[in-house]
Amino acid sequence: MTVAERTSDTVLEFEVAPMQAALGAEVRGLDLRQLNDATFAKAHEAWLHHVLLVFKAQTLTAQDLVKLVNRFGTPVSSSGLHQSRLEERTANQLFNLPPEVTVVTNVRQDGKPVGILGDGEIVWHSDFSFKERPTAARMLVAMELPPQDLGGNTRFLNAYAAYDALPEDYKRRLSGKTIKQGNIVDTAMKLRPGASLADDIRVAPGPSHPIISTHPETGCNALFLGRRHAAYVNGMTLEASEAFLDELWAYGTQERFCYTHRWNKGDVVVWDNRATIHRRDGFDPTSRRVLYAAQVEGHRPVEAADALNRPAHGRANLNS
Repeated sequence: MTVAERTSDTVLEFEVAPMQAALGAEVRGLDLRQLNDATFAKAHEAWLHHVLLVFKAQTLTAQDLVKLVNRFGTPVSSSGLHQSRLEERTANQLFNLPPEVTVVTNVRQDGKPVGILGDGEIVWHSDFSFKERPTAARMLVAMELPPQDLGGNTRFLNAYAAYDALPEDYKRRLSGKTIKQGNIVDTAMKLRPGASLADDIRVAPGPSHPIISTHPETGCNALFLGRRHAAYVNGMTLEASEAFLDELWAYGTQERFCYTHRWNKGDVVVWDNRATIHRRDGFDPTSRRVLYAAQVEGHRPVEAADALNRPAHGRANLNS
């Protein structure tokens, strides 16, 4: 056995400290630049269990982020998911970044945004739910931040817990139902190119995903909400669909299912996009905020044939 092989098989010591919230854990004592195969396997188990991991005081470069995202699966660029050209994301040129990295920032050059999502509020969503195969692992690295009291916090919601807390008769009511995820407006509530608020969601571009989504790795069920805007419950009238979604979202986005992350420079947050939704507070537009983002390919969501008999996820019980 070579030295490299022994190093790869050695699990580096680290601590996993669960958040006092419905999801999340802080990983302490691990430098992500030193991650090896065995250590990643252990961290990945913790990630699947806690749904979201926070690594503080990291010093990742863009290339380090590319190495990290490759461990989770096949990287996919935000530009590719949006079917837009990389040169349209001028931050990649400004910061000399690889295509796997997307810049979430309010920085402007010559009066024009160089990255995505600006400084306003970002509504609840799962990333790329308007695609047939939403992303799986999603991660952010905090490079530059405004002071904490100027906003920009990110709230994450445990969709396993939201599903598990449902009454059994309501789960049966949801079983088999799908939601059309229209690609009309983005999470900053801005219209997509060529779209109109007058578009009929029933025929607008976008896939349909099951409301009960069975996770391909844990085998447990999560409540797949996707996005409230431009959504439609298939088979209902528009009025009935809106009422149904209002009820479902009011239930599903309760504070008891959430964890709020207050960013510090060097934070790396990795979440399971298949079992969460998240949102961001707006922040002071005069302050610079630069986060690097990356994600991996996901799967087409499905409700397992025996979904109603599946066991709850380990972080689904809010009393444990």
